Amino acid sequence: MKTLSHPYHPTDIEFTDYMANTMSLPALLSSFTFGTLVIFCLTAAGLNVLRPTLTRRDKVLAGWFVYTGCIHFFFEGYFVFNHQRMPGMMDLFGQLWKEYAQADSRYLTSEPFVLCMEAITAFAWGPLSFLTAWMIVVRSPCRYPTQLLVSMGQLYGDILYYATSMMDEYHHAVSYSRPEAYYYFGYFIFMNSFWIVIPAYCMYQSYSELVELLDRVQVPTRRKAS
Repeated sequence: MKTLSHPYHPTDIEFTDYMANTMSLPALLSSFTFGTLVIFCLTAAGLNVLRPTLTRRDKVLAGWFVYTGCIHFFFEGYFVFNHQRMPGMMDLFGQLWKEYAQADSRYLTSEPFVLCMEAITAFAWGPLSFLTAWMIVVRSPCRYPTQLLVSMGQLYGDILYYATSMMDEYHHAVSYSRPEAYYYFGYFIFMNSFWIVIPAYCMYQSYSELVELLDRVQVPTRRKAS
């Protein structure tokens, strides 16, 4: 059964079996914040047990990769698995997605780009984020190549995510966000910006470490050649 009685834009979108959220905005945001704190606290406790000698920077990065792995694999994986039923989902994750969809209604319409991008993010970058965190803990020599790969994938996906929405808005006059600045700048821009800024730093760090390593390896060779 289709309905037009919904808060999403464009206003002429038709959803199948849409059900309005029953949880309030403070309750949803509090739940998301609480879950974030639990992940970081458990990760910090685990790092103190497994590798207390890690530098502060590596502890922060390991925490980031555990957190982003949880977001990718569990939260975004939930969307991929339930994308056809999203308008009617009433559990916590479903209501969180429907709240976020007020900034990007493509999450309720199984839009092809968003669905494909989220599938890659959930089932490639999610597990690889956990792997990167473990590599940081055990000081694996594969840490920086893997960190570079995952961060580049996150950055590239986020840029395309921004670009496809903005192209539709500025070239086709189709906006997927409600007109209130809170949704566009708070949800769409700010919440996704973490996957621009932090992966960019991780890419810079990985690139610098790999260049330094290669430079050290090549020094003896340059000395012999001279």
